[in-house]
Amino acid sequence: MTEPTHIQETEEEISILYGAQAWIDFLQDKPFPVRASSLKRLKTLLSKDSTMISHLTTLVRSDPILCLHVVRAAETKHAAKGSHVTSVEHAVSSLGIDSLVHLSQTLQPIKLKSSSVQQKQYLRMLANSHHAAIQARTWQQMKRLPFVEEVFIASLFYSIGLWALWLNAPLHMHQVRIKIWEEEIDPTLAEHDILGCTMQQISMGLSEKWGFSPLTIQAQDPDTSPSKGMLTKLHQRALGDPRLNEQEIRDLNHLTQERHFPIKLANWLSLIVSRGWRTTRNIKTTDIIGDYLGLETDQTLALLHKLCADASREYHAPGTLAPAAEMLMIASSYPSNYKLGDRELAVLTRTYPIPEKPKPKSKKLPKKLIPQATTLTHMPEIFREQMIYTQVAERLLKDYHLYTKHSHIIQGLMQGLGKGLGLQRIVLNLVNSKSHKMKAAQVVGMEKDHPFASYEIDLQIPSIFKKLCDKPACLWITAANRQQYTKLMPDAYSEQLPKHDCLLMSLFRDSGAIAIIYADAGENGLPLTAFHHKRFRYLCSAATLALKRMGN
Repeated sequence: MTEPTHIQETEEEISILYGAQAWIDFLQDKPFPVRASSLKRLKTLLSKDSTMISHLTTLVRSDPILCLHVVRAAETKHAAKGSHVTSVEHAVSSLGIDSLVHLSQTLQPIKLKSSSVQQKQYLRMLANSHHAAIQARTWQQMKRLPFVEEVFIASLFYSIGLWALWLNAPLHMHQVRIKIWEEEIDPTLAEHDILGCTMQQISMGLSEKWGFSPLTIQAQDPDTSPSKGMLTKLHQRALGDPRLNEQEIRDLNHLTQERHFPIKLANWLSLIVSRGWRTTRNIKTTDIIGDYLGLETDQTLALLHKLCADASREYHAPGTLAPAAEMLMIASSYPSNYKLGDRELAVLTRTYPIPEKPKPKSKKLPKKLIPQATTLTHMPEIFREQMIYTQVAERLLKDYHLYTKHSHIIQGLMQGLGKGLGLQRIVLNLVNSKSHKMKAAQVVGMEKDHPFASYEIDLQIPSIFKKLCDKPACLWITAANRQQYTKLMPDAYSEQLPKHDCLLMSLFRDSGAIAIIYADAGENGLPLTAFHHKRFRYLCSAATLALKRMGN
């Protein structure tokens, strides 16, 4: 047997790893080491004349990494025929004994180190994915739905991005975990801040590169993920909420009948319970699963616990505490082994990519002396041109004959905030509901190469911008509440906020959010007051009324 090796280490020179494409290019050809015990069992089976396809299938299905290698090899073979693997058995039989023998000779065994947090997290991610696959397969069987084994494979590979990241970018995952557990940042936003994209985007990109089935890619596609509002309605349906109308119920029925729905649901469950069985999110997820399966709450919990225990027995991760075992323990807010220790961090820093971000297009403008007297503690509570402010407000509240397009209303608002109220810097961020993007379209009072002038964000990533697009709201960010709000912002945005206050408010029309307005008193401006906040909110609210009055 080949001498066991450690998780691979690389010293190759690479460009800054930031953004989905950079990660996909970096990870697509990296090897995935197999547990030595699993590889030994595979070679033993392949050496026996009495071995049957069913014996090999059982072994491959029980180890996520073996399953990954076999399915990838089989997909490569099927690509020439324009077909895809539909089950683990299909993959094993497609390769045959000779191809499996050759494959087993190319695989790297992994030597487990009990002190390595990197390895523990890698194995934990594999166990979580295996747990999700067991859940999804059983649900399909209970509902007597087709494509049971295809759903198993798609569920197993849903989080391959996490497997690859813990293997090849542990320092990045270390930073992600710090943001999640210590800074209490949403996991998806934490991934985006450190990686420049989400784990789901990386997983989808790798699946496309490796030629996985359309169902696997569809399940990983962020565009097929239900919105927060849709998830809330799913929970309402689970509770029998009478406020749901017929159209909403039809939409929910359509969603739950999608082939990718149980795959996403099983992986949400697996990832959530890996952080604790007793969280509010897990309780809601359990309610949704119970509704999906037509079971009572106690029946649902019993089933989920049993399947979790079954998965833990089938694929035990040495040195890690399985979610099945955590069901028996007293709830604790202390996450064990969520980040690398100092000694391991020092060793890995020499061999793995260091977390870096692309430099912003321009640095903040150099600070200038404030011409106001030193006795001023805030912006003067006066208009720059009250007549302009009042005129714009009246035009927005009334049906002004020259406002014939949505853009006319927004430009009037920009004029009222700048020339009327006197706010120094204003950014118009347009919202595209179809692509789920927010992108800066116009700036006033700042250089064109300022990061805010070209800022773009995916609104599917949980952030303050996503919340502003869910419902109209006005935010006044001050020194007192800055930390609270920056937790909900991407680092690339919060790092560019001025020293003092800023204002954010969303504009809506009947079809939803159309824009988010940003305004402040300048990089070196004095703090704002309730005077500015009240009138900023008033003018933006008037613009929303005008937009809704004009219609879509």
